[in-house]
Amino acid sequence: MTRVIALEDGLEELGEYLKQYGYITISWSKVNGPVDAVIYKGKKLQEIVAISEGLAEQMPGVLLVNAQGKTWEEVHEIIKNRIYDHFI
Repeated sequence: MTRVIALEDGLEELGEYLKQYGYITISWSKVNGPVDAVIYKGKKLQEIVAISEGLAEQMPGVLLVNAQGKTWEEVHEIIKNRIYDHFI
């Protein structure tokens, strides 16, 4: 199963890394269909909550991953296992 990952603008290098593992990555601003995960880094919590509420209506079960302070490998493990310990 191919997973589609939406990335906050500025995380394109992380997107290239994830493509090695078979993920399809797309800029968060260009999402026009379902995604399995959203990766963000610099957004404020209020923006994330607003975005996640909108996504939840369209895509129940979307995984939100804060990449701040995480290695690319850690982000990949979170997506792969769909396990995320710290939301904030």
